[in-house]
Amino acid sequence: MKRSAGFLLQFLPLLAALVVVVTAGSGRVSAQQPDLLYVCVQDDAKVAVVDMATRKVLRTIDFQALGFPATAKPHYVVVEPDGSYWYVSLIGANRVLKMDRQDKIAGQYEMETPGMLALSGTKHLAATRSMSAVNPPKRIAIIDRTTMKGDEVEVLFARPHPMAATATYAYTGSLGVNQIASISLADQKVNVTNVPGPNHSFVQFVVSQKVPVLVASTDVSGQILWFDIATPASPMLIKTIDVGKMAFDPVLTPDEKFVWVPVKSSNELVVISTDTAEVVARIKDDNLKQPQQIAFSSDGAWAFVTNNNKMDHMADPAMAGHAMPASDGMASLVVINTKTMKVDQAIPLGRNLTGMGTARK
Repeated sequence: MKRSAGFLLQFLPLLAALVVVVTAGSGRVSAQQPDLLYVCVQDDAKVAVVDMATRKVLRTIDFQALGFPATAKPHYVVVEPDGSYWYVSLIGANRVLKMDRQDKIAGQYEMETPGMLALSGTKHLAATRSMSAVNPPKRIAIIDRTTMKGDEVEVLFARPHPMAATATYAYTGSLGVNQIASISLADQKVNVTNVPGPNHSFVQFVVSQKVPVLVASTDVSGQILWFDIATPASPMLIKTIDVGKMAFDPVLTPDEKFVWVPVKSSNELVVISTDTAEVVARIKDDNLKQPQQIAFSSDGAWAFVTNNNKMDHMADPAMAGHAMPASDGMASLVVINTKTMKVDQAIPLGRNLTGMGTARK
């Protein structure tokens, strides 16, 4: 017995170390897994997967290799909170794809010229129409994420493009008229709200997770609109902020103290305080070339910005003095230090970077 006890004692340090590793594996190790960015390289029919910590491209998904055309145009990405699946709209292939962790197709939904996407709760995926679609159906899609089956819901106005969602409602707006729609996900009842002011042309929405507020960006009026959604079916406009024409995808910082907005007409990022709803900073840099979307690192220390660097009808602000590229060029993912508000790095990824989604590990 003494010999057996001594024999076991030799392995106690190893066993203790093993317990530490296993315990860490349930917590600290998972926390050390990388935050990933799924970045749409629209004109190359690819999505680049970028490690946000190392800023390295881990892999690239080529949709032509998956059987889609060179004009598939992956445009926007959303990711399940646990990173188990990600979803991408393919404008040119008329598909919304569900992809697994191994970047394999796990399901798909067919719809004409899909554009923006939003997750709602644990069940729904809402999809709108592409900004490039001239006369798409006056409908959005409400899709079951498990089955990738769904229904198209009439929203009554032309060119529904922006999309944001809470656990119970989806919100879209029109590129053509000053109207937004609130869609109850329980019964798909639609309520349309008229919005005052000049022609806005709504681009994208973001909703707060802390207070009942929806923030909308606009193409034509160049305004950011603040809506109270305490009554979810009837958003109430409470503030307008001038930022510049072609204001694209607004995003809240992780602490929700600020909204950052890319403004294509002036190649800058506008930072707005959520406390005062006032512009507090404008970030300019030569690497910002038609910035479209922003994503933040988990700690909010870094902002990642997609850029189009593309001459087309959505990039041209028809504005004197704005230097447009002579032709479509290499576009970069620009990394900004949120404390200094200075560009730290520009990572070339391909032609026309558009939407992106973040996977938190």
